[in-house]
Amino acid sequence: MSVLIVGWGDSVSGATAPASGAYLPLSSPRTAGIADLVLIYQGGTHRRAWTPDELAPYVSFKAPDNPREQWLFDGFLFIEFKDNRGREYARGYQQKPGRKEDWLWLIERHFEKGHAIDALDQVVARTAERIGAPLRRRQVVLTLPEPIHDQRDWGELDGRPLDFANPDDRIAACAWHIRIALARWETLAPRHLDLAGFYWVAEHSAHGNAILPRVAADIHAIGKRFYWIPYWAAAGAANWQKLGFDAAYQQPNHFFNPEIPDQRIDLACAFARTNGMGLEFECDWRAVQSADVFRPRLHAYLQGFERNGVQTQAAMAYYEGGGALLRMAQSDDPEAWALYQAVARWVASRQQRIETRR
Repeated sequence: MSVLIVGWGDSVSGATAPASGAYLPLSSPRTAGIADLVLIYQGGTHRRAWTPDELAPYVSFKAPDNPREQWLFDGFLFIEFKDNRGREYARGYQQKPGRKEDWLWLIERHFEKGHAIDALDQVVARTAERIGAPLRRRQVVLTLPEPIHDQRDWGELDGRPLDFANPDDRIAACAWHIRIALARWETLAPRHLDLAGFYWVAEHSAHGNAILPRVAADIHAIGKRFYWIPYWAAAGAANWQKLGFDAAYQQPNHFFNPEIPDQRIDLACAFARTNGMGLEFECDWRAVQSADVFRPRLHAYLQGFERNGVQTQAAMAYYEGGGALLRMAQSDDPEAWALYQAVARWVASRQQRIETRR
């Protein structure tokens, strides 16, 4: 049963909703202060396990023309939408719905010693030893799978099999996942990270409207925040605040299809501004592998976001294909390294803007 302790009007952040015609702010209590939230795909064995060395290029950056090493992303979303065993964590990926054991697998993967969250804690500690601790602690957001609405084989809670045709059972499964994740966080006890909240992995709300406000209330009741990144023209995107989310970021979905004009980025910015959202930057390794087609599309995001005031005003999420920035940072190809630099300088400049306001 849902725990309705903190209502939407009493959000744990104490922050009011963004004004109509304004982006989700660059750094806000609604995001737990996160300005730059990078997506770290790390749910199944088909993903990299993320060691400290692999996470290092996301934590800090040293430009060739600047002797001062700089902190980079201040938020890390450990995310997954499917595993390599034929199970999905949201409807729409041509897999069978994830069961209780698969949801538990996802949690254990995130809390594996020496990898993922533990690895991030280690590299933040090492970086702080070199350049001093960041003025703001680095934040972690964890995936909350979607209980798929017609699933009947998820498993049992308290000896009773759950039926996801029943909204109360869907909410109960989410509450169980949150409870187990919190217990794992407390056991790991990262010294240099805070748990900001949970991310709803379904990228539209068509099957979530009946449960999302109650799931949000459960998350707020434990002092955490609820995050969402809907795709372009997704159901429910304009109503994200009524659904109970604290922060939402609009996907332009421009990078992936060369036939989509750059105007899409302007349209995404306009939609985000109208509805008080942040924006998602998007790229993958094709910016290096198929440079003639996809490299200009990467730069179109930075140019379009600068043109529309996102660089200085809006919270951002960063999709990079599950390791493209790492590969760029490690590459011997100077053009690949230049792409990493372009994104890193962008993030570092935004982080510096926040620090100078303090």
